[in-house]
Amino acid sequence: MNYQLFAVFLVGFAARLDRGLAAIGDRYAFERILPEPRVCIHDGCLQGKYFNGLDGDRYEGYLGIPFAKPPVGKLRFKNPVRNDPWEGDYDATWERSRCLQKNDIRPLQTVQGSEDCLYLNVFRPKNVTGPLPVIFFIHGGAFAAGSSSMGEFGPERFMDTGKVILVIPQYRLGVFGFLSTEDRASPGNYGLKDQLFALRWTQRNIAHFSGDPNLVTIVGQSAGSSSVQYHMVSPQSKGLFARAVSMSGSALGSRYYSVDQLALARRQAGAVGISNASSLSTERLVDALREVDGLELAKSIDKLKYFYVHPILRWHPTIERYVDGETFISEDPREVWRSGRYHQVPYTMGFLPNDGAYTSAILLSNSSLLNELNEKSADYIPRLVAVNHPTSVRMLKKRFFPDGSNDHWLTEKNVGNLETMLSEGQIIYGVVLGAKQILALNNRTAPLSVYYFNFRGPYSQSYYNSYTQGDFGVSHADELLYLFRASELFPDFKVGSPAWYMAKLFVEYLVYIAYNGVAGLPCTADSCPLLEFTNSDDASRPVKLNLIDGFDEEKFAFWSNLYAVQNSVKT
Repeated sequence: MNYQLFAVFLVGFAARLDRGLAAIGDRYAFERILPEPRVCIHDGCLQGKYFNGLDGDRYEGYLGIPFAKPPVGKLRFKNPVRNDPWEGDYDATWERSRCLQKNDIRPLQTVQGSEDCLYLNVFRPKNVTGPLPVIFFIHGGAFAAGSSSMGEFGPERFMDTGKVILVIPQYRLGVFGFLSTEDRASPGNYGLKDQLFALRWTQRNIAHFSGDPNLVTIVGQSAGSSSVQYHMVSPQSKGLFARAVSMSGSALGSRYYSVDQLALARRQAGAVGISNASSLSTERLVDALREVDGLELAKSIDKLKYFYVHPILRWHPTIERYVDGETFISEDPREVWRSGRYHQVPYTMGFLPNDGAYTSAILLSNSSLLNELNEKSADYIPRLVAVNHPTSVRMLKKRFFPDGSNDHWLTEKNVGNLETMLSEGQIIYGVVLGAKQILALNNRTAPLSVYYFNFRGPYSQSYYNSYTQGDFGVSHADELLYLFRASELFPDFKVGSPAWYMAKLFVEYLVYIAYNGVAGLPCTADSCPLLEFTNSDDASRPVKLNLIDGFDEEKFAFWSNLYAVQNSVKT
């Protein structure tokens, strides 16, 4: 007999019986309203709020907690500074502004947010009785957009498990997060250093939320996925996490390492009308940029594009040339990774079939953009995957657009290959490269597992990439819809539907990783089975799990050869 269910039944039955017999006191049988949750941390006390889960129980939310001083005024283009403590209770019942940004991943966007944005949200199940593992989630958005908003990253599914604490920070984006002059005037990587500050905050404070600081799992998607790898290679992040999960993103892609950062900083200054931007000293250049209105600085990103919104990844992490005690990246991450000198913790990587949809969906669904791209296809298309070496350009055309002319690569027959090229070149190659380099190590001490998310549900993030209902398959960031409740983007899944089951399964998959390190069969030097999540025709088992025997070696070989040529000669 299930004694827990029986006990619940007895309590309910007794309550009904009591209501039926008791006449005295009924007039005072008011609804019990518990006080809102409250937690005290090193900086002071927090007044949180109860929220309703999806399965009926409530959870605690502490929103907009500061983990650094607002990076405004003289602190713009500076490493984060620890915030001051406060007296009294801090109101952690409402979300603060997202970081200042122009989200070019979605069409027709305007500038949003504030520079005062270094806040994080913490969620924990109600009535936590012991230290729980912590999931520290880093949002994506091409290092240019995104936030910790509950409307996109609702914690309900994780909270309904009652098994983990969830921390979601914000970090500076775009020029505010990644301006670099390649010297001490502006070393760069402020967005990554903000994440680092949030991780340190978690280590100092998470025990007060009944979280286990020794069981922190960093999870990131897209740019957040790349961020996870940057933390794995940075000496600054050592010891701050015990597991890691990278979802559809890599820090090993060539597009991070082919930019003259100082030249870009001067172009940025020119875009906002700073005089003599090309000849100012770097100190005066950065001082002048600090004086520019934040809204104008964010809007000026449009002047730094060569086609439509490209490159979307205009500002991003860099190798810091000026090295001091706060330097985040001083050595090429690709070499650190390849040599096995990263933080070897249990690691999970994953990707989707159409991981390039955040770029390709709007192009394929907008004929005027597609024709504009085709008019300069020999120049523009290779740049979308960080290629400009003549031999690499020819390799790219031959593989994906063989029937196009040298002046107009795209045809009705091959235009769909643009989607494939972008998925492989922008996301999947870097993921597979990272996994293969781990498996080639002789000094590997931690397990690796890889998943392939191939489940099609009723909604797709590709709608917000194109504002059409076009069928782009399983698209970049679709897996997030099964981890987080995205109430501002899509309706909830129907209870009992295949998507509802998929969400239950995928959340449990991440929770299992938080407890145990990896889930599924770990990779070995000889074999790396991919755990595939996909649809099932069996109504009694609406989600199917398959094991795929390794990666597509022919695709990997093509991209390896292409980038070997691309990187062989500086152009």
